[in-house]
Amino acid sequence: MAKDLGPIPKAPLWLGTAGLFPFVALASAIWALPELYLQTLLSALVSYGAVVLSFAGALHWGFAMLHPGMSEQDRTVFMTWSVVPALVGWISIWAPPKTGLLLLIASFGIQYAADRQFAQRFTLPSWYLPLRGGLTAVVVLCLLLALVHLARA
Repeated sequence: MAKDLGPIPKAPLWLGTAGLFPFVALASAIWALPELYLQTLLSALVSYGAVVLSFAGALHWGFAMLHPGMSEQDRTVFMTWSVVPALVGWISIWAPPKTGLLLLIASFGIQYAADRQFAQRFTLPSWYLPLRGGLTAVVVLCLLLALVHLARA
């Protein structure tokens, strides 16, 4: 259940938006720069995606640790879930680029679904899901653009 706090506060909005810059820059560079740089750019994009995915998962650890109305069983479930994105991100770094991109795309979508599930059961600020949804959409679009470029190369 969302707690009504109005519009997205400036700090999370600006920090979240700034965190998109590497995704947009790297996805654009994959299309704009010569093929010579493709593997380096893909590696940078997948690595950054893995780091951000890990962060998104870790939010659930923080929520579970601090949420006053959560049972120990729920706390355990959400803390356990919180480490899965980091593990998937790590695997995506070691996987071939196409596989890594697919893993990240799927994982960002699943992570957002987990955020929605959490918000349905526990109180979060009303701005959290709109912020996460917008950020996730841009991230997935950038990863998809890289995947499309890789598929046509």
